[in-house]
Amino acid sequence: MEEIPSVTPWHIEQALQAGLALFDETRFEEALAVFDEALTRFGPDMGLYHWKGVTLRHLGRLREAIEALELSSVESPTGSLYELAVLLLEEDVDSERGTTILTRLSADGDLPAREYLAHRAYEQGQFARVIELARAPRSDEADAQWPDSMECLETLEGIALTETGRLEEARFHLKRASRRHPACASHLTNLGRIYQLEKRYTRALQYYMQAMELDPDDPVPQINLAHLHEEMGRTESAEMAFSSLLRGFEGDPAVLEDYARFLARNHRLDEAVQLVERALQEHVDDTDINTDLAAFLGWLALDAGDQERARAIWESQIAHQAGAFAARHYLAGLFAEQGQTERAMELLEAAHRIDAACARNWCVRPDGEVEPCFSSLAGDPRFLAITQQVQATP
Repeated sequence: MEEIPSVTPWHIEQALQAGLALFDETRFEEALAVFDEALTRFGPDMGLYHWKGVTLRHLGRLREAIEALELSSVESPTGSLYELAVLLLEEDVDSERGTTILTRLSADGDLPAREYLAHRAYEQGQFARVIELARAPRSDEADAQWPDSMECLETLEGIALTETGRLEEARFHLKRASRRHPACASHLTNLGRIYQLEKRYTRALQYYMQAMELDPDDPVPQINLAHLHEEMGRTESAEMAFSSLLRGFEGDPAVLEDYARFLARNHRLDEAVQLVERALQEHVDDTDINTDLAAFLGWLALDAGDQERARAIWESQIAHQAGAFAARHYLAGLFAEQGQTERAMELLEAAHRIDAACARNWCVRPDGEVEPCFSSLAGDPRFLAITQQVQATP
């Protein structure tokens, strides 16, 4: 940096912008050097400490990141506290403290914090909590300050209402939201899903097409449209839609799995298996995607009626991958259906240790009903503990 004869807000802003430019290019070490030099030369500045903390997190230096964010939160609490909370949660440092910080920020009207909490509640299947957060009081000033968070909260509320079967309420809410935000494609996508659930296919088609026009980079309305064609008996149109999706979103595992399921449903299992096996070879270096796709390959075998092949796939994956959550869950379901309840419970408990939220949500539907494959376990105290259910009084 050039020599600066005196310290002014302009000088600090200049240093901040120089560091942020490097940060945006993912040159984190260089960005950190700029922030550190500016702090040394100009003295404490909360904006510099904030971005120093964020940069340190990207470098994996979590203890130092926490210290910098805690320091900057003293004078500029909202943004730094939010970043601190997300770090504590996502890096699994102190989830309880992170949640407490976000809850306090949300109660004070911070919409990004509220949005984050709503997303977590949605991922954990806590739809009542999603609705509660979305409907919490917020000011016009907050809506104007964080319009993206406001739209996201409205979308999550509509999805949560739909998932809990409150379709009339969801439709009213999403129509009102779409009138306020006509450029928001997600409102239209979710309206289309409501009409599809009600088998009002023409209206669903209209909303999906509008959503695709507004946001052609979002695969969700396109996936929904492909399923809609299939549901209407338009198999050729569905296949064209799935093929187009696969070309446009080649790296998206959700698109691949939906297409494979479509092929399997239409008695083209070999093609479905080849599709997944090809993807496994392409994603050999991506452990998460590879693990999920390998488990899905077993699901396809089970869907074709080959239980032994499915079991062999899952058992092999479990033997070689400690974090193979999906394989454990699927195999537990298979054993539960076969009456091998003890083996099923052992696998479910292992899956729960890997991901407690998913273990619960994969066993119990949003309406509270236990998935049919686990019906034989429904009264087991260990199953009730995993799914966080209360055992009925005899």
